[in-house]
Amino acid sequence: MPKTMDSDTESYEKTGGNPSNDIFEPAVLFLSGRFVFAEAATSTPLYQLNSDIRSISNKDSSVAVERVEHSVPELEIETEGVTDGTPRSRRLFNLVHPVNAQYRTDIPARYYITSAVPDMVGNIRLETSEARLRRTSFKVMLSPKKTSSNKPFFDEGTQELLFDIRPNWKVGRNCYKWSDSNGRQVAVDEKEDDRCKLSITRIMPQELRDALVATWLLRLWHDTAESKQAKRECKLA
Repeated sequence: MPKTMDSDTESYEKTGGNPSNDIFEPAVLFLSGRFVFAEAATSTPLYQLNSDIRSISNKDSSVAVERVEHSVPELEIETEGVTDGTPRSRRLFNLVHPVNAQYRTDIPARYYITSAVPDMVGNIRLETSEARLRRTSFKVMLSPKKTSSNKPFFDEGTQELLFDIRPNWKVGRNCYKWSDSNGRQVAVDEKEDDRCKLSITRIMPQELRDALVATWLLRLWHDTAESKQAKRECKLA
């Protein structure tokens, strides 16, 4: 049985995590092109991608996720001459969907995430299963403290269940409920008028929120790449 990981800061520390001092309240985020914004501050992005994962024409096998940081440490202000409030991007994760993934046996998963820096939660694998009415459910499996420089990317014996993502039948066909390993809801992921929205419903440390957002983006990429239109264009290519 895989290990489990809770969304609470205390449980995260018990699994070997080293959370930052930044704890984030529930928030509503949305994806616009290559940027993730908070509904409460739509003029400043929180995260950015280096390509559009919702574009059918996107042929990338790896997409970088960066956090946009709007405050600069005092040391950098003094040594580099930048001003506080200058936006700076920090690469966090690589979203990966290898070319011809459905035909390959040399890859750890068809959709996965590697940490670009050691202080992230680890490497993440997206496991899928078909639910009722051909709706897809997902399990998000974590190999703690692994990064893109580790080989293999995933340790089978030390994987932990990070999130469980299931269709929310009571709300509608475009809605998913995200739960932690104890079954407690951490987010609701839905599509409204072609806008993808993530409503985070629990407080969590920075590293877990980063992982949640990155996995949400990977799930959206899965939906695009596995769509009928994408598969049709692939056959015509």
